[in-house]
Amino acid sequence: MAAVPVTLSVDERILAALDHYISIHRQGCSRTELIGEILAAWAASPEHLVEPDEGLRPEELNASNDS
Repeated sequence: MAAVPVTLSVDERILAALDHYISIHRQGCSRTELIGEILAAWAASPEHLVEPDEGLRPEELNASNDS
């Protein structure tokens, strides 16, 4: 899937926490990469997964659901 640019504004406290984490655990990682990984992990958690709506199956189609 192609990456889509997103603009994010955070306060200095959050930036300091990100920088601290990077300096201890992820040297060489950028803020952008870390935030992307955090968002990907959050979105992949079971409570955030969304089943795609595929509509009605062919066997469910009939004149009553025509519109």
